[in-house]
Amino acid sequence: MLSNFRAFAQSPIALIIIVLLVLSFAIAMPGAGGIFTGSGDAVVVVGPERISQREMAVAFNREVSRLQEQNPEVTREMAREEGIAYQVLQQQITMATMAARAHDLGLAISDVAIVSEVADVPAFRNPVTDRFDRDTMAAALQRSGMTEDQFARDIEGDLLRSQLMATLAGFTDVPDQIAATRYLVAEEQRRMTGLVIDASTADEIEDPTEEVLRAFVEETPGANGEPLFTRPEYRAISLVRFQLDDFIRDVEVDEATLREVYDYEIATSQIGTPAFRSFTQLTVSDQAIAEDAASRLASGEAPAAVAAELGLDTPLVQTDVQQFEIPDEDLGETVFSMTTGEARAVAGRFGWSAVIVTAAVDASQPTFEDERPRLQADAARAQATDDMYDAIASFETVRATGAPLEIAAEESGTPLEIFQPLAVNSIDENLQFDGDRYQALAPEILPAAFDQIEGFATNLESYNETDFYTLRVDEIIPSRPFELDEVREQAESRWRSIQVDTQLQARAEDALAQLEAGSDMEVVNLMVGGRTETSTLKRGQTAGGFDRNAVALAFTTEPGNYEMLQVGEGRYLVFTVDEIIPANLDTAPDADLAGIETSLTTELGNDVVAATREYLIRDYGITDESVDGRLYSLAIGETDPSTPQ
Repeated sequence: MLSNFRAFAQSPIALIIIVLLVLSFAIAMPGAGGIFTGSGDAVVVVGPERISQREMAVAFNREVSRLQEQNPEVTREMAREEGIAYQVLQQQITMATMAARAHDLGLAISDVAIVSEVADVPAFRNPVTDRFDRDTMAAALQRSGMTEDQFARDIEGDLLRSQLMATLAGFTDVPDQIAATRYLVAEEQRRMTGLVIDASTADEIEDPTEEVLRAFVEETPGANGEPLFTRPEYRAISLVRFQLDDFIRDVEVDEATLREVYDYEIATSQIGTPAFRSFTQLTVSDQAIAEDAASRLASGEAPAAVAAELGLDTPLVQTDVQQFEIPDEDLGETVFSMTTGEARAVAGRFGWSAVIVTAAVDASQPTFEDERPRLQADAARAQATDDMYDAIASFETVRATGAPLEIAAEESGTPLEIFQPLAVNSIDENLQFDGDRYQALAPEILPAAFDQIEGFATNLESYNETDFYTLRVDEIIPSRPFELDEVREQAESRWRSIQVDTQLQARAEDALAQLEAGSDMEVVNLMVGGRTETSTLKRGQTAGGFDRNAVALAFTTEPGNYEMLQVGEGRYLVFTVDEIIPANLDTAPDADLAGIETSLTTELGNDVVAATREYLIRDYGITDESVDGRLYSLAIGETDPSTPQ
């Protein structure tokens, strides 16, 4: 919860307000009630904690909102169908079990700790002063759908769980022997010798007969159970698209408008670096004293000493302020005309002062020409967006009269695209693939066409974040097995690959039998064809014919034994382990052992957290039957609360 707020940043005020805020939280929550202490019926009860229907609804809505920020097309219904609601429920149960156990153990959170957490939330700070601001906090909480009371309880719950997990973390120290064992396992090596038999040594395959090839096409199964050589379903579509880039190309940006935007951004400090001044001010009664004090400050006397000698109030020190932050406009104008070390007598709106500037940073502003490309792109995009929505409105107005896509496109001046039959991956009927066409259609538009019935245009849908489309399926060509003449070349190539693989497998099996019978590998190599390779490898390493599967098998094989496996299409390996080379712990670098210990500690900590969750859920007797299905359904907004999850 807190991590979400720490991620997104905003605005000001002071520690006293934080203290008052936290005290108000504390008054509202006597006895530290916990984040799941709610009123009314509960979706789940976990020991002393309750997950109310409202709390479940807020958590689910918050998660849906987060997903919609990433993809605006996500709906609550989609989130329910994808199991998001159930995931949120499990998260809530996990937090409830830990909060319950923390309370059972008597853990508590102090007001000081809560103050510290609130002060650390960037979302509640002013980006200029970097201080807490209650109004900004209220706005941030409102955007996230939370009240101050809910947030306060969430802070307490997070801290309680952190305290509990910190306690558990104390049991995750890794004994040195475990780290040493992992090092020995990781650094152990195997020296292996293998016989690689691949397609380069295969005998020539005779051409298949017409009958053999036809049977191969008709009977060879694919991954989906259909024949391997199956022509996909094709759909011809008519498409209307509104693409922002098309409208941007037609936009002409007025130079005067760009100048106005540039001047506004400069005036409001949206671009560039504003000027800052640090200065010390002595408030005096008249011009003569102001000039005397200014002279002394200019000569190097300390402001405090000058004030004491002249009987003035304590000097006012201002550090890194902008001109607008100085209430006296006349004083501010003078100060920002001064340089570092300069002192003057100043007649402000509120009287005379003696001022010395201790630090001066002048404004740094990009030129109009520097900013022109960005300003032009932003202005063009904004105008193009308006133009595109105007075009969409015109198109939809015509469609609302019942007009087909052709008429609506013509009358609104919108291009109509017509595509001959395409498969869902954009391959055409000639089995040709066009990469540009795929990028333009297949990722989002074509799959939608395969969900539509023939003859009806879809509603306007968004895609690619900025663009919109509507389509109509004009023709559906069902899937069917290919005729032999359509795929003769591909079928014969695939048939030959299978024949070669069958031949090589038989050779590898023959080689394995000879080696296990005691034959020398070089002699076997001459008899079956192939090549011998030798490598010394650790776990996970590969080299030559020794792929990951072969190396993994080598670390389970006793020296002197033989193994056979396929290491790629048309490639087999028969190998033996010649030698096991153990690692030497005495020569292990300290940095390697330290890294292993860190990794093991993290892994063990994760295991402890997972095990703790499972234990607490069992200990509190939480099962699927513990969930009030009716309240859960209401919380996630199902129209029919009896619908099974």
